[in-house]
Amino acid sequence: MKIIDILKLCEYKKIEEKIKFHYGNDNLYEYEKLYNELVCRKTDSADDCCMYITIKAYHKETDVEAENFSEDDASLWFDVSGFINGDDEIYSIASSAYSEFLLYDISEETLEKFSYETILAHCFYEVTFYGFEDFE
Repeated sequence: MKIIDILKLCEYKKIEEKIKFHYGNDNLYEYEKLYNELVCRKTDSADDCCMYITIKAYHKETDVEAENFSEDDASLWFDVSGFINGDDEIYSIASSAYSEFLLYDISEETLEKFSYETILAHCFYEVTFYGFEDFE
């Protein structure tokens, strides 16, 4: 499942709740504007860009990866990374162009552990890490 696919299944207000919980109240107007821009973009979800997104949870105290956890556990921090199948490299999505970001697939492991709204909240935070400017 791609970012564009789950984006079309989620209401912004539910994503915003997850953003507030994990990252606070900063830039909420910009996140809503980004959501509205992305959900309206014309993209062929059949296009393949080969990038997968994975989200992992870590204990804040020890930086040890958490195996069984709640996505709303405030004692955890979350790492969003990109990878390409067959490649050992881990990639940042922080400066991804929005047109590429929409076509990123979500790893099966991430889909199993997180709600769509939480996936989008973490991904929105990561893709806007350097600002809300589109890097196209």
